[in-house]
Amino acid sequence: MIDPKLPEARPVVRQFVALLVICTAVFHSLGSTLRMPSHLEANDISRWCTVWSLVEKGTYQIDDCPWQTKTQDKVYKVSPFEKDNPNAKKHFYSSKPPLLPTLIAGVLYPVRKLTGVPLDSHVLQQRITRNTRKYDPNDHSKYETVTESPPPLPWPVYVFYFKPVIILLNVVPYLIFLILFARLLDRLVENDWAWFAGIIAAAWAMPLTIFNTTLNNHTVAAFSAFFAVYALLKIWDEQPLPDDADVDYRSPVPYGAYFAAGFWGSFTFCNELPALAFTALLALAVFARSPKATFTAFLPGAIIPLIPFFFTLYAATGGFTPFYSEFGGPSYEYEGSYWVSPLEMDWFDKHPEPWHTYLFHMLIGHRGMFSLTPIFLLAIVPMIKAMTGSEGKRMTVLAMMTGFLTVVLFGFYTYKTHNYGGSSQGLRWLFWIFPLWMIFVPKGFESGQTSRAMRWVGILCLGFSVLTVGYGMRIPWSHPWILDMIEHFNLYTLTR
Repeated sequence: MIDPKLPEARPVVRQFVALLVICTAVFHSLGSTLRMPSHLEANDISRWCTVWSLVEKGTYQIDDCPWQTKTQDKVYKVSPFEKDNPNAKKHFYSSKPPLLPTLIAGVLYPVRKLTGVPLDSHVLQQRITRNTRKYDPNDHSKYETVTESPPPLPWPVYVFYFKPVIILLNVVPYLIFLILFARLLDRLVENDWAWFAGIIAAAWAMPLTIFNTTLNNHTVAAFSAFFAVYALLKIWDEQPLPDDADVDYRSPVPYGAYFAAGFWGSFTFCNELPALAFTALLALAVFARSPKATFTAFLPGAIIPLIPFFFTLYAATGGFTPFYSEFGGPSYEYEGSYWVSPLEMDWFDKHPEPWHTYLFHMLIGHRGMFSLTPIFLLAIVPMIKAMTGSEGKRMTVLAMMTGFLTVVLFGFYTYKTHNYGGSSQGLRWLFWIFPLWMIFVPKGFESGQTSRAMRWVGILCLGFSVLTVGYGMRIPWSHPWILDMIEHFNLYTLTR
């Protein structure tokens, strides 16, 4: 359980391990981000199209974006503000919620104006004269060597605009997450084995690390959820209830923590709409501590992200429901659209698997939360113990919240979806609750301090979780290793 008193100074060996793990993990993520193409797949290109259109054209319509043809994550429809005009033309819009691209456009717009260089510009690099082979078109075994200058090589300027954005959205929060998680470990775990395994698992074993290299809403939501929970635990630590028998002091109401919990909880919802349940549970938890602080600090913090969220949603869609709510309708399935005859995982949208098969694969199958990231298996027993109150009231609240959200999300996605989130390294819709599960993982490692068998169980769970991350680092928007393996063995078939 978390000790409300200030912990003793972190032992030197733990300081060294934390420094090494955090430093290597963050710089590895930074290097991977810099090396990764700025445009990877339809998912991120769709958002970049909105950024380009806002910065260059001042509109959410992406018709003129030079990358628009590379993404199927778009809708084709009449402008919501011209729907009563019978002569109105249809336009392309990104199907992604507009808040995140709008924030990015707001950051890039002054830089674009200052430099005067369009986001879609290219720099031409002249190439030197070299010897090349010219093959005989009638006989490819014959050729002659000629000296010529190849055409200039175009380098896209958008790399200089987009890379800093991805670093700011993903790598910097990843650094803060690891620092704060190490502080939680100081209070959560009782032995070195659990402490070392916990920080390594947080750094290397979650699929979030894979997606740090690309523009997406899932990492943003996941880090936001953790920051909100960290603030919640801070509230429960620093403002104990009068009947808390395990504390013998009283502290001022931590209004800053209330504000942070409200802001980050609300921002989590703005990036993952099913996280509305998370925001509501946060509100109930802090209300139980202090109704006054909830209304004076938590609520104002929560309102701040909601204002631009609903404003941008209305500006883009003419209403308060995102474009992707029209999935399966004519705005998606227009002539020539990919969604008329989708392939691979998207094929299941039109040919759903039985619900029990779908749920199986989301839990322990080819997209399984517990098969791809088995360290979460180690969190189950600690979470159940915490629910019973054996780990203290603070962890009871978090355990019940995490368990409830997990059940709700699996039920929701089993009922509402069929395609596992498309081509993705893991069940990306659930990424935002992974940091909550990670808080309970270190307790699952504790028995490895004295038990060799449990130590090896922990190592295997950690090893296969890291394997998942390593396998997916090259292309986040691709199939995880379990699916590739069972497909190669003809145990599972995708329509291609």
